[in-house]
Formats: sequence, C-alpha cells, structure tokens
Amino acid sequence: MNKKLVILIILIVLLVSFPFVLSGFWVRLITNIFMFAVLASALNIISGFTGYAAFGNMVFFGVGAYTVAGLMNKLGFSFISSFIFAGLVSVLLALLLGMLLLRLKGHYFALATLGAAEAIKYIIDNLTDLTGGAQGTTIPSLHGGPFFVNSVFYFLMFALLIVIVAFTWWLSKSRLGYALKAIRANEEAAGVMGIDTTMYKITAWTLSGLFTGLAGAVYAYWFSYIDPPTVFNVMWVVRMFVIILLGGAGTVFGPLIGAFILESLSELIWSQFLNLHLGILGTIIIITVLIIPNGIVSLMKTERGLKGVIENIKKSRTNAL
Repeated sequence: MNKKLVILIILIVLLVSFPFVLSGFWVRLITNIFMFAVLASALNIISGFTGYAAFGNMVFFGVGAYTVAGLMNKLGFSFISSFIFAGLVSVLLALLLGMLLLRLKGHYFALATLGAAEAIKYIIDNLTDLTGGAQGTTIPSLHGGPFFVNSVFYFLMFALLIVIVAFTWWLSKSRLGYALKAIRANEEAAGVMGIDTTMYKITAWTLSGLFTGLAGAVYAYWFSYIDPPTVFNVMWVVRMFVIILLGGAGTVFGPLIGAFILESLSELIWSQFLNLHLGILGTIIIITVLIIPNGIVSLMKTERGLKGVIENIKKSRTNAL
C-alpha cells in the first residue's frame, strides 16, 4: 500500500477519535481549525489556482449563514434543507457576481469584490424584519448535551473538509485545474490557446462560493447567533490569505497545514500574551512568509525546498546589512 495513503488513513482515524478522547475545549478548537481550513481551501480555488484575489469572499459565508437563519426561523425548515439551499443561493450569487466582476483584473477585481460584499452586508443590515438588522438574529439551537453538540459540529466541519480536500485533489489533476493554472500563469496566453478564460474564472469562483456558503451555513447553526459584522468580516478573508501563504497557494494540502499552524499559534499566543498576541503573531507570519515564500508544502516536495529556505535567510541577512 502507498506510504502516503497509509499516513492519510491513520490521520483520519485519529481525527475521528478526537471527540471521544479530548475535552470540549479542544474539540471546539479543532472544529474551528477545520472551518478555516475549509474557507482557505475554498478561497484557494479562485486565488491560489486561478490567481484572482477575491477579498470579498466572505459575502458567500454571510449569505450562507443568513440563508440558514431565514429558512429555519421564518419557514421552519430543517437544518439539512436549509444547508442545501445555502449552497444553492451561494452558487447563484457567485454566478451573478462572476459575470459582473470577473472581467476585471488585479486590484480592480479585489476592490470590486470588497465593494460587492459591503453592499450586500449593508442590505442585510437594513432588512430588519427578515434578518434582525444590526442586532443580528438567533437560530434554533441543536438539542442535546455538550458532548453530543460538540461532536455533531465537529463531524459536520470534518466531513465538509474531507469533501473539499478530495475535490481540490481532483481539481489539481483535472482539465479544469490545468486551465485555471494557465490563467494564473498568463491569462492572455491562455486565451490565445483557446481557453475560455471568463467561463473558467466564473466556474472557479462559483465552486469557491459553494464551499464558503456551506461553511457559513454550518457556522450559523453551530453558534446559534449571527450578525453582519461577524459573518461578513473582511479580516477573516485576510486570515484566509495568510493561511494559504503559510501552507502553499495552489496546493491541495497547503490550506490545511496553514490553518492548523495559524489557528494553533493564535490560540497559544493569545493564552500566553493577551495584550501582545497580535503583534507576536504578525511577526511570526512575516518571518515565515519571507523565509518560505512558496509555503510550507514546498519544503515537503524536494530537498530544494530546504535549500531555498537557507538561501532566503542569507538574502534577508544581506539586505539587513
């Protein structure tokens, strides 16, 4: 049996056993890591594979969360039905925004996605009767003891993570993935070669929006309360970009590695240095990105990765002098 496959199976078995052996705090922390790994993996489809910085990607997270809240509160839908509708609404929104915005490039696209996210946030903020407005809204909570509730959301996020990792792996080997990488490398050349760049970009953003919206749906049911500043928080997108850079943009496992490192470090530093944790965390991230610009996954591929780290350290010293 393939060595990598054996390691992957052992890792999955360990992750499945965690809710039964760890305390509630650790289960919630790992669930949070899973969520950011899903969000970063979704962003990686449009940003890592395609090369488009979608800073407004939280719009799908927020729409997914509010779709679940609206359907469960106003229409009495079950979570499963609301979850499916959250994915559909996110896909439709991504298609619409994609047709409008993906003709833009570079910082124009990034700013346009931010503007679209802020506009939708403003709309939801003012639909007080439907969404609760700035005060937010509650969602019927899952009944059961702490162990049951924590385990359910742990496995929901874990299942969503497995699905998006499997999809990203397929994407990296598929014709669609190669087309997206060609767009990232040189969009004009890809167009000359016969690739319908606009269609492929819309497809990539639609897939990214689907998984982001589904994560937002699970988040809403998990926390039982949402408000616009939280579910449309642009700083979460910045966090996702940091995760992708740490792990490796355009890779399958980079977002997972980045999410595990960043969220674990954030929790550890926050617990030890309450007032300085953001500064310390930011310094660690800057140093890591300078030394390993291609992400931690690049170190695992060849010996050249370690040599590159050494070379980057030497360059940093030379520039400092």
